Amino acid sequence: MHELSIVNALLKHVQPYLNRKIKCIKIEVGSMSCIDPERLIGCFDWVKATVGLNDTQLIIDHHPAKASCQQCQQVFTLTQLGQPCPCGSYDYNLLSGQQLTLTEIEFA
Repeated sequence: MHELSIVNALLKHVQPYLNRKIKCIKIEVGSMSCIDPERLIGCFDWVKATVGLNDTQLIIDHHPAKASCQQCQQVFTLTQLGQPCPCGSYDYNLLSGQQLTLTEIEFA
């Protein structure tokens, strides 16, 4: 379960702010990032008390994967791995969808 190591890395980034009351932590997770959002929240809820974040909520903003087709130059949304472009081509570049980004720390 790599979600636990992701939560631990996230908490390292939040550590400088632990002297303040944190209401929520917001992150962006791409649909092709191989991260299970429910497990990520579960791991966060499991370990947050160990660093004094009992009342802190983890909010995940899901981002769809986007790709640019090399054949027709269309930018399209990928809903699953191995999906072709609407034109039928599999020759495309992934533009987004693999990100895991800390976007906001909201203080109470």
